[in-house]
Amino acid sequence: MRNKFKLVCGVGINDASYNINIKEEIPKVNGKRKQKFIWVCPYYQKWLDMIKRCYRTDKSKNPTYKDCSVCNEWLTFSNFRRWMEQQNWEGKALDKDLLIYQNKVYSPETCCFVPQEINSFLTKCNKSRGQHPLGVDRIKRCAKFRCRINNGTGGNEYLGLYASEQAAHKAWQLAKMERCMLLIEQQTDTKVIAGLERVYIKIQNDYINNIETVDF
Repeated sequence: MRNKFKLVCGVGINDASYNINIKEEIPKVNGKRKQKFIWVCPYYQKWLDMIKRCYRTDKSKNPTYKDCSVCNEWLTFSNFRRWMEQQNWEGKALDKDLLIYQNKVYSPETCCFVPQEINSFLTKCNKSRGQHPLGVDRIKRCAKFRCRINNGTGGNEYLGLYASEQAAHKAWQLAKMERCMLLIEQQTDTKVIAGLERVYIKIQNDYINNIETVDF
């Protein structure tokens, strides 16, 4: 029997039994009319964003998702929705990186919803820092290395200038651990707490053993 569902990005099955969005027509200046979305199902939007991250054809804008995939169960929208309905998700981001180190698969076992400050905390900004270690960039005018850390609100907190990029990175590691501990104290979700503790231990181990933290 022919599949009645149109595949999303060639893999996802939208089996919703209701309209996942509502549109309205608005007039254009030249007399033509177009439609705009006035509501999109939040469950569907989270699912669609996840599918697009992993399976859209052009990943050049976000290469960090190059090798990512979605488990078979979540390729069907209704399965993802049932899981999401059981989560504390409002105002939060779907995260696959916190619970398991270098995880590449979206699944019920590997994902959780995190507040924006944790989502920002986990961002590595590989493109903007170039070849330097995490938290470090070079200031040409003084030939020193600047250390900064994400402040959790989309900006960076300045931590000082250092003679070497290694010293600047060590300062970043210390600040990152301090930030991690503050976030742990603010959480109530045991899965999120465990994930943050994992991150803390990873960075702490790198710091103690003089290893550059390239991922966490």
